[in-house]
Amino acid sequence: MKLYQEHLERTMKAVHMEKVDKVPFSFAGSAYIAKRQEVPISEAISDWPRIVTEAVKFCKDHPGIDNVHQPCMTPYTMPLLWLSEVKVPGVDLPDDEIWQVHEKEIMTFDDYQAIIDEGYFAWRDAYLKERLGDPVSKAGSYFAYSPTIVERMRDEAGIPVMAMAITGTPIENFCGARGLENFFIDMMEEPELVKQAVDVAFETMLEGYIDQLRSHPVAAWVGGWRAAPQLMSHDTWMEFVWPYIRKMVDVTIEMGVVPFLHFDSCWDSELETLRELPARTCVLMLDGDTDIRKAREVLDERMCLLGDVPASLLAFGTAEEVYDYATKLIDDVGPKTGLMLSSGCDCPPNAKHENVDAMIQATLDYQVR
Repeated sequence: MKLYQEHLERTMKAVHMEKVDKVPFSFAGSAYIAKRQEVPISEAISDWPRIVTEAVKFCKDHPGIDNVHQPCMTPYTMPLLWLSEVKVPGVDLPDDEIWQVHEKEIMTFDDYQAIIDEGYFAWRDAYLKERLGDPVSKAGSYFAYSPTIVERMRDEAGIPVMAMAITGTPIENFCGARGLENFFIDMMEEPELVKQAVDVAFETMLEGYIDQLRSHPVAAWVGGWRAAPQLMSHDTWMEFVWPYIRKMVDVTIEMGVVPFLHFDSCWDSELETLRELPARTCVLMLDGDTDIRKAREVLDERMCLLGDVPASLLAFGTAEEVYDYATKLIDDVGPKTGLMLSSGCDCPPNAKHENVDAMIQATLDYQVR
C-alpha cells in the first residue's frame, strides 16, 4: 500500500496544481499492454485475470508509471457510449486485431420522439437488444470483475486506476446511432425536437453515471469526442454540449471523484470556457489536436493537463525523438506541477517498445526544481 499511496499522492498533487517531486506519468492504452505482454487481443478482452496479471507485470517493469486509465476493457461497453455496432477480435475480426466501432445509421429520425415518449433508458434498452444484439449482456463478465481489477492494480502493482467510470454527453450517443452527418442535419433542421430528446436522454444518462460514481473511484472520464467545439458553432456548442459537460463535472466533484476530461479533437476555441470549471479539481486530457501549450496559457494554474505525446511519434518516431518531445513538453507546460505526461489519447498498439520506454523514462530523468 505504501507504493500505491506514493503514486496516488503524486497524482493528486498534480490535480491540485501543487508542487510534485516527479512529473507523474499516466498510462492509457490497454491494447498496447496486451501487445507488449504478447497477449492476443481476443484474450485481452475476455480473460480478465490473465490480462490484469500482465498489466501488473507491465507496471512493475516501468516504475515511472504513477496511474493507469484502464488496464483492460471490453469492446462490448462501447455501444453504451456510441449506440453503434462494434467489431470484436476473435468474433468478427482476427484474434490479434484491434476492436472497431462500425458506425452507420441505425437510429431513425422518428426515434427522437420515441425517446421523448418512452424515456431514454426504456428506448435504449430495446435499441441495444433489438438492433445491436444485446452487447450489455456480453459485457457481464467484465462488469463483474471490474472491482477486482481496481483491487489487484492497487495491491499487486501499487497503481491507482483512473477510468473505471466513464460518461459522455448525449451528442456521442446520437452521433453514433444516427451517423455524424445525419445528426448534425437533424440539429439544424429540427433543433427543438433534438434538444428535447437530448434533455430527456441526459437526465437518465446522468442517473446511470451517478450509479458508477457510487463505487467511489479515484477518477472518472467525462468524455468529449463528437462533442468537440471544432465541429459546431459556439452558440450550438453552448446549447447542445456545454451545459451537460458542466453538470457532469459538478456531479463528479460533488461525489469526491476527480473528473478526467477526455477531450479528443480540437478544443482550442473553448479553452476560455473551461475556466468556468472549479479551479484545481479537473484534469484536461488531450490527444494532440488541441494546442496543449495554448491550454496552459489560457488555463494558467486552474487546471492540470494530461498528454500529449503523439501516437504517430510513438509508432513511427525514434526513442530519441520521443524523449526530446516529452522533455520539452514538461519544460513548457509543467516543470513543477500541473502536468501528467502521457500519450495523446491511448498509446497505440503498434507503438515501438523503445519509444514507450523513452516516454516514461523522461519523467524519471526530469529534475523538478
